[in-house]
Parts: sequence; structure tokens; C-alpha cells
Amino acid sequence: MFKVMIIDDEPIIRKGIKSILNWKKFGCEICAEASDGEEGKILIERYRPDILITDIRMPGLDGLKMINEVRDLIPDCKIIVLTGYRDFDYVQEALKLGVFDFVLKPSRIEELTSIIQRAVDELKRLRNRTEEFNKLKRLFEQNIPVLREKFLYDLMYEIYPNSEEILPRAELLGINITDFFLLVVEIDNDDENGKPGQYEKNLYLFGIINTFMDVFSDSFDVISIPLKDSGVAFILKGADDSRQCINLISDKCNYLQELLINCFGFTVTIAVSSEGNGIMQLPQKFRECQEALERKFYLGNDSVIFYKDLNGFLKFEDYSLLDKYQKLLLAGIKTGNGKIVIKRIEDIAAYINSLENPNMEYLKNFYWGIITYINNIRLSVAEASNEPRVESINIISLHNMISKSENINELNELLKEVSLSITAKINNYNSKSIKLILRNALDYIHEHYSEQLTLNDVAEHVYVSPSYLSRMFKKELGKNFVDYLNGLRIEKAKELLMDPRYKTYEVAEIVGIPDAHYFSRLFKKYEGVSPTEYRDASAGES
Repeated sequence: MFKVMIIDDEPIIRKGIKSILNWKKFGCEICAEASDGEEGKILIERYRPDILITDIRMPGLDGLKMINEVRDLIPDCKIIVLTGYRDFDYVQEALKLGVFDFVLKPSRIEELTSIIQRAVDELKRLRNRTEEFNKLKRLFEQNIPVLREKFLYDLMYEIYPNSEEILPRAELLGINITDFFLLVVEIDNDDENGKPGQYEKNLYLFGIINTFMDVFSDSFDVISIPLKDSGVAFILKGADDSRQCINLISDKCNYLQELLINCFGFTVTIAVSSEGNGIMQLPQKFRECQEALERKFYLGNDSVIFYKDLNGFLKFEDYSLLDKYQKLLLAGIKTGNGKIVIKRIEDIAAYINSLENPNMEYLKNFYWGIITYINNIRLSVAEASNEPRVESINIISLHNMISKSENINELNELLKEVSLSITAKINNYNSKSIKLILRNALDYIHEHYSEQLTLNDVAEHVYVSPSYLSRMFKKELGKNFVDYLNGLRIEKAKELLMDPRYKTYEVAEIVGIPDAHYFSRLFKKYEGVSPTEYRDASAGES
């Protein structure tokens, strides 16, 4: 039932309004009545009516002042003003305050019935909207744990196309990450039984998450994120002293491994990132953990690998230039530039050949590390481009091939083969992406050329920056966005000018150029004649 309150200094008016309508029929009940604004204000605060019928001029508190206070107290209340002809100035002020409607005194039953019905209908719509909102809110709150997990997963794998969305979405989901460490726990393959099946994997992951929470939650705030394949990521928050924290993590990781092997019968390898600050660093810390896990091949199963320890791993001499060439090579591969890739590989070979006493063991490890990293890029590109399942390079076979290499040329040829293969794939992927973006942009322009279209509008539609789209137009079409749009509009205008029903200014408006004078100048620039001359010439030819 909707609560109705009546305020009027004339008892006969209040009695008439109460009795003239069948309030139950509207789903309403009279909750209170008052004879002046002061009394009305007290009753409004007590009963909080849904519909308020009030005189606009009363002794004590002025009706307008009371209405203003009601709007702040009960924003959704439907206020209906009672007034006489001489009070129309007051009515105008009341309308400015957002009253629902007004009724002249004495009022006709039909008029009052209509207004009350509209007020009730509006209240029902508001109530339904509120109920629907509350339902969605409850549903959202129930799914927050799943949404948080999905959000953090996508963030770690750098799936988010727009970095500006990250912080607002994190705030919406109640995720507050400042200083943290990221741990990735990976289930080791059983040497005897091989890789665990999906059912066993799910049981193992369940065991890992629960055991991890038991071990770490007394010292850290923990967030778990199941990963692809057989791993789980854990975000550890709440540590003050970084050095003390690392020692604590190390001790707890060793204890965790001991529990898992004793209670569940399987081993895990744990990668620990360097300390992160803020949620935006989560993808970087995940890459650190992935890089650390790559060292499991050398260290064996059941290891705890800290990213901070990787700098000195397997380095027997100072080969700092090799690290530089490696980064340059990877940069060339990721851009799909085959010429740069070949040049960087040649630089690597020349540098190694210039060494007087190269450490072959270190160099083999260098080639092994960079080739396996490139293979991971290859798999990521295949996944991003929705290619059929791509078989990974046989790691064991690859390692044996590198170990048995007798000279640096063999290693270099292997590196070149793997690098150029993935470079070609990336180049093809980038080319397809550019063509798709451009096609979507052109389709959008052809659909909306008649509107006040801007480069920003089109860029927003295809999810790229305006500057990137502008460069794409220049490179792929040989003209900028404005020239393309104007050229399209002129072509469409030429078609319309063939129809004598359209005047020149009408053609201009239809093709998205409302200024007829500018349209004429632009037409002459592109066609060498004015629109009128073009029409006359076309008519003469026909």
C-alpha cells in the first residue's frame, strides 16, 4: 500500500479529499493529515508518505518551504499541490521545486483521479526499478568472489584492452592491493605416472588451495587465482618488512611442500616474485614467476624459486652484451620484423665469435633459455589468433639437440629457424588485425557518414586510439581520415545531385555537411566544378 498524506488548513478540503476517492482501489491509504506546514513537517518525518497532497498557502510554515524540505527528505515522494487561481505564481515556484502536479480548488473528481492514478503508476515503476536493482545488486554481491577471480586472472594474463578500466573495476570489486608478493604453485609431473589427468588435477588444486590457506593465512592476507593447466597463483598482502617477509615465505613454502607430499602424495614447484606495489604491477610479477618456473628444468621438481635469485643463475662469466642482444632480438620478434630478427641473430653470432674463450656450457644454456622463451611466445600468438591447437616444441628433444651441438653455428641456425617461424606468424597476425580494424572502421564510416562524424568517434568504435587510426589510414589508404570522409560524402552527393527532387542545400545536409556554402567549396575542390554545374552537366549528358 502507498501512504498518502493531506495538508490543508481547511478541514472541509481535507475531509473532501479523503472521502471523494476510493483510495483502496488505487492501492493507497491515508496515513495522516495536518492543518498547517509546521504540523505537516513533523508528520512527514514520522510517516514518510509516498504521496503528499498539500495546500500551497498555509499559516505557519509556508507550503513552498515545506515542499523544498520534503524533496530533500523523501526524493521519490509525489507532491500534489492544491491551489487557487490567484496563487498561480506560487504554483510556478512549486513546479520549479519538482512537484508532481497541481490541482485547482475546488477540484473535479475526474481530475484528481487522473493525477492520483499517474502518481501511483510512477511509484509502481520506481518500486519495480528499485526491486530489480536490488535483485541485481544481490546477484552481483553473490558472484563477487568469482568476478574477482576472473578479473585478477585476466589482469595477470594481460587480457584487458584498456588499462584505464583496471583501477575502477578493482575498486568496484573491493580489491585493494598495495605491497604484495605473487606466488605461483605448479604441480610437478610424476616421473613414473606422467602428467595427472583432469580429475586428479582438480583434486590436487583443491588440496593446494586449502593447504596454502592454512599455512599462510596467519601471516598474510591471501587471494587465490586458479591458472591454466596445473597451477594456482596466490597474492600475499600484509607484510611490513620485505627481507623478513621473504624469509617467512621461504619457510612456509618448504613447510607447504612437505605437507603436500605427506598428505596428498604429490610435489609442487613454487615461484616467488619480487615485491610488488599496486595492482597495476600484477602482470609484471606474474611474468617474473613464469620466468622463475622456467628454471625448474635445471633445479628439478619440488623447488622454491625466488625471482630475485635469477640474476646469478647459470652465469659463469660476464656476458652482459648477450642479455642486451637477447632483448633486442625478442623486441624484433614481437614486432614481426624479420630483417631486424636476422640482424640481431647475426649480432649474437658475431659477438660470440669475438670471444677468446667462450664458456660453451653457459652459451648452450643461453640458447636453450631464449629458444624456450620464443616457443612460449609462439604458443601465445597461436592462442590469440584462434589458430587450431599448436603443438609445443618437444622440450626434451630440444634440450638434447642443444646439448649435443658441437659448434655455435648449429645453435645459431636453430635459433634462426625458431625465431623466423614465430616472426612470420606475428607479422601475419598483426597484418590480419590491422586489416580487420580498418575494415570495421570503414564500415562504420559508410554507415554514419551523414552524421557529424569525427576521428575520435570511429576510433572509439574500433577500440584504438585516434592517433593510431590516423596512421593506419595514411599507411593503408594513402590519405587521412578527413580526406576519406569528405571523398565519400562527395561521391554520395554526386549520386543525389542526379535526382532533381533534391535541392543543393538538401543534398549537403543528407551527406553530413549542413553548411551549404562549405559544401559547394568542398565539392568544387574535389570535382573541379560547383554542385550546380555538375548537375547541369549531368542533365545535359542524359
